[in-house]
Amino acid sequence: MKNKKAKFNKARFVWVTCLFLLLIVILVMVMDYKINHEYSSPSLKLYFYECDGSVCTTTVKDNNKNIYSYYDCWGYTCPNYKKIINDDYALLEENTSSYVLFNYKEGKTITSGYKSYMFIDNTYIIVNKGNKYGVIDTSDNITVSCLYDSIGVIEGDLLKGYNTSGIIAMKDGKYGIISYKDGKIIEEFTYDKASLNKLLEKIK
Repeated sequence: MKNKKAKFNKARFVWVTCLFLLLIVILVMVMDYKINHEYSSPSLKLYFYECDGSVCTTTVKDNNKNIYSYYDCWGYTCPNYKKIINDDYALLEENTSSYVLFNYKEGKTITSGYKSYMFIDNTYIIVNKGNKYGVIDTSDNITVSCLYDSIGVIEGDLLKGYNTSGIIAMKDGKYGIISYKDGKIIEEFTYDKASLNKLLEKIK
């Protein structure tokens, strides 16, 4: 009887030991996954917060801050946050030659693939692609195809040369006026750089 009990206790000890070792192996595997996979994987979202009255971004969720929205990176490395433009919009750098235009207040991507964006007003945006300029609206409709050498007159960070319907553009070294709402030519492209001031007077 004692031998049976000793054998039973020995078997139970071996079983408990094996179970304990199995749990240790599982724990080590889980820790290895956390360290080498989960924590090193690219962030899936780029969060937008309000920080001290201005907007900032972070890839780490912080429940103590007011979240405006987030950009879903769809499992890939998130684009780099570049800057805020026109109050509600952020530029996110996809690569060295194109940016995502993202409305961080609404959490909505407007468009991507353009090299630069400059707002004419709250609806229309001058874009650059392939060293040519065009115009889109905030619903990503193309209103002016990227055919022009420049659109608008830039002085520092200030856009000039437009009114409520038209904007100065340059094509083949000559200036004219186009509608940024539908691309129609308002003033033919007959003005050279020396007569640009005359065109600026017309567009006021």
